[in-house]
Amino acid sequence: MVQAERRRAPKRSKHQALDETEQENEPEWIKNEEKEANTPFGLVAPEMQAYFKEVNASFVSFLHSEDPQAGEEEAELLLQAALNEMDGSELSLATDPTCSLVLENMLNLMKEKALRVFFDRMSGNYIKLATHRYGSHVLQSMLISAQNSIAKQHDEQLVPKKGEEELRSLPQLVEVMFRELETAMDIMLTDPFATHVLRSLIGLLTGVPIVCLEDLRSKRSSKYRSKERQRAMVDFSPTHTDSTPVYVPPRFLSLTYELYEGLHSGLPTQTLYRLLPDPVAAPTLSLVLKLEFGLRNGKKSMAEREDSLNARILGDLRGKKERSDLIEAAIRDAVATHVLENTLQCTSSSTLARFYKIYISGRVAKLGGHPCANFVVSTILRRLPAEAGLISSAISELEQAGDQLIKNQVSGVFQALLERCAKDGAHEEGAREALLAAFRFTEKSDHLLFVPVLLSMHTLKAYKHTFIEKQNTAKQNAREPYTMQGSLLLQQFAKLHPPHQDVLYISLAESPELQKWCCSPTAVHVVLSALSSPSASFAQRRSLLRKLLPLLVELSDDSWGSRVADAVWDAADGYTKDKIAQIAVENEKQFLSSAYGRYFIKRLRLGVYRKSYGDWKDWAKTQTSTVGTTTNALPENVFEFLRKRKLDRQAKSTHSEADQQLENILSAIQ
Repeated sequence: MVQAERRRAPKRSKHQALDETEQENEPEWIKNEEKEANTPFGLVAPEMQAYFKEVNASFVSFLHSEDPQAGEEEAELLLQAALNEMDGSELSLATDPTCSLVLENMLNLMKEKALRVFFDRMSGNYIKLATHRYGSHVLQSMLISAQNSIAKQHDEQLVPKKGEEELRSLPQLVEVMFRELETAMDIMLTDPFATHVLRSLIGLLTGVPIVCLEDLRSKRSSKYRSKERQRAMVDFSPTHTDSTPVYVPPRFLSLTYELYEGLHSGLPTQTLYRLLPDPVAAPTLSLVLKLEFGLRNGKKSMAEREDSLNARILGDLRGKKERSDLIEAAIRDAVATHVLENTLQCTSSSTLARFYKIYISGRVAKLGGHPCANFVVSTILRRLPAEAGLISSAISELEQAGDQLIKNQVSGVFQALLERCAKDGAHEEGAREALLAAFRFTEKSDHLLFVPVLLSMHTLKAYKHTFIEKQNTAKQNAREPYTMQGSLLLQQFAKLHPPHQDVLYISLAESPELQKWCCSPTAVHVVLSALSSPSASFAQRRSLLRKLLPLLVELSDDSWGSRVADAVWDAADGYTKDKIAQIAVENEKQFLSSAYGRYFIKRLRLGVYRKSYGDWKDWAKTQTSTVGTTTNALPENVFEFLRKRKLDRQAKSTHSEADQQLENILSAIQ
């Protein structure tokens, strides 16, 4: 038997040997410091980890079973068994990488009583959980479930059953959580895990659906969560994304004021300036600024106070002419611009005008071409007061130097200007002339090139040199000369009122590339906006429809063109709808040869058209056009509704009925 050759281990350096010796001699409390930070409530037993993995897999099979009712009943029984199994181990499970995800899923299935028990078990450890990588997300799920449960209990007028009143109610448990976290608000604001919990808590107390708040998870957390979902984790998160406020107890509004006052007193001016470029604190600070604007201070907003957070950030602008270096840096910072945008959205018109005169006036084009500052300029242009000629001066600056923005492929400032002018119905002629001057159009220029030039985001001269003179080269033919920025700019231009947007409809209707634009994923939105614009005149829409009707057969065979075909039907009047039906009957086989065409034919109800033309005509009249209808967009500030709510001063001054009774007894003794 051949003996295996023994080899000598590689030599270790003297320093490496000393380091290992020092590590072995380190006290236990130093070694386990990092371990205890990750598992502050101890490790979860492997058997329990395996059990909860099986529980989650069982939830998948039950909730995706063929019999939904039976699956829900089995899932409810399994949930009860899992709750019994975790009894006493909730904290360790909440800080475990795998089991915390299962807990998040279970929280969305818990009923009100089980949720109250879970809140009670977590009491006293909320700060540790909020600052924990995994426990913070369990807290967020608890807050979302509590919001849904409180609203459901109010809608259904549920009364606690006998014996349940011994356990504190859900609003009381939420207040216990608030009281515990209240002492660590400044820590939570800058903690990478707790800052998300603070935003969720604000949503719960104010009645804003938590799932509607942005950035509830960091990018790293969202990526991790998506990986876990791919491993058969069930996503039980609510699909309701409506921003309509939900019911909250009146007491919560008092807690909201306390939360704001605590942050207001703990954030002096220097601290605010330090937090502006902080990527962790900036999103929460932006939300607090919106909350400040929504809270009422007499007949005004909290943001209008002289010592508000808003005023601290912008500084005293009255009689000031010199620019602050901190604000100048914030305007150009990738993170601070988000906070500054929210600050300017929540300030008064007079303050906004003063800010514009000090920091933006004379530099609209220069700052508008900056990759970060252009967002601040766009926000100001949307809210700038019309009086004092401020809008006119901004338009004049863009007319003189707007071509620099086009050369830098930045159109956000022009989009904001067009949106503002179309909304107010004022300064539309000036905005149009500024846009044409930026792309180097003159009175003698060929305005038929208006759409392709703006889509390319090049000046007229550069477009002719790049895309017309070199259109025969193979390299140029392989690249589509359409940009998303140009498409968005044209969509805003379509909202102007006649006759200021005539050039758009003329360029669309008389261009030989109309069909190509209709089949482009970028340019098609320009055609759709022109057809559905509420400000377009009948003649403008009619001229475009006349050019699109002969193209219906080809458009209905394309994934993007079929959307234009649907828009043509929606924008057509009764006479044009009749012509569309005739085209469909004559080319029915071609329409039916594609999936998109079959869907379009189905909308026309050709069977009724053939059998009874009169009935079809009556039906076509009932198909009202969707042109001019506007969707309910999310408000800029989701906390504006708070001004209509009256604060219960009695609830604000006392913590509970028991405290009130105790105070009455003490006052009587004195």
